[in-house]
Amino acid sequence: MGDKLKKSDTPVGKESGAAKPKLTPQEKLKLRMQKALNKQFKADKKAAQEKQLQQEQERQEREDELRAMARKIRLKERERRDKERDEWEKEYPRRSRSCSPRHGRDYSSSSRRRSRSRSRSPHHRH
Repeated sequence: MGDKLKKSDTPVGKESGAAKPKLTPQEKLKLRMQKALNKQFKADKKAAQEKQLQQEQERQEREDELRAMARKIRLKERERRDKERDEWEKEYPRRSRSCSPRHGRDYSSSSRRRSRSRSRSPHHRH
């Protein structure tokens, strides 16, 4: 019974202690190198993820800046057009509003006449 107790104690103790002495120096080196390689792989992977995250944040910031710049440009263009229109209207006030619709009617009727003549021409050919 005393032997059985020793045997149950020794395998547990031997697993952690005896596994190392059984390894050859080459095997020890191989394990050490594998652990170092795994550690380096994890560090590289983490660094790559952090770099990718940083690049994504920078890209997002650039997009936000470009959007803001485009918005400013559109606003300035709108203000410039409004200012030019106001200056134009001050210089050339709208006196003859009745003329522009008449001109529009003439244009539309002439375009209607053209469209009618075009639509009739294929019928005359047949």
